[in-house]
Amino acid sequence: MNPLMTRLMIAAATVFALATLCSAQQATNLGDGAQFKGTTIKMKDQEVGYVLFFKAGKAVEATADGTNNTDVNLYVYDQGRPRKEVGKDDSPGPKCSVKFTPNKNGKYLFVIRNSGGENTVDFKVTVAQ
Repeated sequence: MNPLMTRLMIAAATVFALATLCSAQQATNLGDGAQFKGTTIKMKDQEVGYVLFFKAGKAVEATADGTNNTDVNLYVYDQGRPRKEVGKDDSPGPKCSVKFTPNKNGKYLFVIRNSGGENTVDFKVTVAQ
């Protein structure tokens, strides 16, 4: 890869990271992840952030399923400083899923991004018993 292309890739990754971290400041706290039943979001080329609390050691699966054929992506971050990505599904299409097991009690940030038009996205979280 030539040096110009490398610099462009680094710049794009930096912009993406900053945009994701900025969205965290506007995230909605939904409380206890084990009690969360899900929510439906109407989206058009935007992203939303949600914070949920989880206990350590219990497997979590988060899904974001769109009704229209747009590109829906799901990213999960811990609440540490600096924030670390614990999982993502950025595959093309309207459905995505992320599985992870928290290694400590704490809040986790879920960022759902939709691009390619309007969509209604169902966001659900399942915690192992």
